[in-house]
Amino acid sequence: MTHEEFRNEIKNSREQGHRKLFENYSSYVYTIVYSRLRNCAGREDIEECVSDVFAEIFLYYDSEGDFSGSLNGFVGTVARRKAADMYKKHVSNKYVSVSLEDEDTRELDSGTDVEKDMADKELRKTLLNIIEELGEPDSVILMQKYYFGRSSREIAEFVSLSPSAVRVRCGRAVKRLKNMLEKTGITL
Repeated sequence: MTHEEFRNEIKNSREQGHRKLFENYSSYVYTIVYSRLRNCAGREDIEECVSDVFAEIFLYYDSEGDFSGSLNGFVGTVARRKAADMYKKHVSNKYVSVSLEDEDTRELDSGTDVEKDMADKELRKTLLNIIEELGEPDSVILMQKYYFGRSSREIAEFVSLSPSAVRVRCGRAVKRLKNMLEKTGITL
């Protein structure tokens, strides 16, 4: 959906325009928000953030905001900013300050292995790129099932298929994904 298509939909029916924007971008927004908040927020907080993203987008367009760019970029930017705000809110309460003067400690161990974290991050990035190469609806099915933990029934609503068709497509997509990963040298 382009910016102009969305503007035209809103002119015809505001509710229908909002619904189409949500249908086209809900997975994209959820992916952005989930990737930022998965380590610090629960599923309800993530879904609340996704709702906040769409609320801000709808308010922006309802106020006739002057926009001249990619709708995809705009939606992504709003999602990243909202996710960052919620991340800051959740993380700000989790840190405890430690006085080095009170402790006879020269080094503090962060408890993280930076090298392993970077390798894991690269692996996740490669995996996501290969999943995207599968195309829709297979990529959406795999993301919703394995990243977001949704059931076949929930995924069926996203992709307009029956739950049994989702399960069949998921099985085939996993086989294709495994073959594609083996070609890049990654084994499961």
